[in-house]
Amino acid sequence: MRTGLWFSLLACFAFVGLAQAQNPFSVGMAYTTEPLVAFEQAQQPERPSWDRLLFGPAPEGYRGLAVSARLLAWSVPWTLVGSTVGLASDDPWQRSFWLTNSVWAAVNSGIALVGLLGPEPSKDSLRDLLYINAGIDLLYIAGGVFLALQPDARSQGAGWAIALQGAWLLLFDLLNGLALENR
Repeated sequence: MRTGLWFSLLACFAFVGLAQAQNPFSVGMAYTTEPLVAFEQAQQPERPSWDRLLFGPAPEGYRGLAVSARLLAWSVPWTLVGSTVGLASDDPWQRSFWLTNSVWAAVNSGIALVGLLGPEPSKDSLRDLLYINAGIDLLYIAGGVFLALQPDARSQGAGWAIALQGAWLLLFDLLNGLALENR
C-alpha cells in the first residue's frame, strides 16, 4: 500500500514537470513574421511557478492554467492509488469503488492536460464553463447515489465512487467559479 502511495506521488510530480515545459509551437507563430514573434515573446510575462498555480489565488492571465493544474493535482493520485488498490482487492465493492475512482480521475487528468496545453480562456468563459460543469456535477452525484442504492455490491461501490468524485468536482467548480466572480 505504501509503495502505491509513493508511486502515485512520484507520478504526480512527473506530470507536473511535463506540464510545466513551455510549448514552443503555437498557431500564432504560423501567421507572424520573425521580428513580430520575437517582439511578442519579449512582451509575455514569465509563466508562474507550480506552487503559485496550485496554492492561493490564481495569477492574473493564468487562471485557466491554475484551474487545470489543480485538477491534475487531484486526479493523478486518485488515478494511481485507485487502480493500485482496486486491482489488489478481492472484495467486489472495494474493487468497483477504487477502479471507478481511478477511471473517473483518469478522465479528469486528460481534461486537465488539455487545459494545460491549450490556450488561456477568458475570465468570463472560464467562469461560465465552471458553472456549467457544476450543474453537470449535480447529475453525476444523483446518478452515483442511484447506483449506490442498488442491491449489487459492484453497483454500490461504483455509485459511491461516482458520488464522491461528483461532489468533489462540484466543490471544485463552484469555488473556482466564485473566485473568478470576486476578481
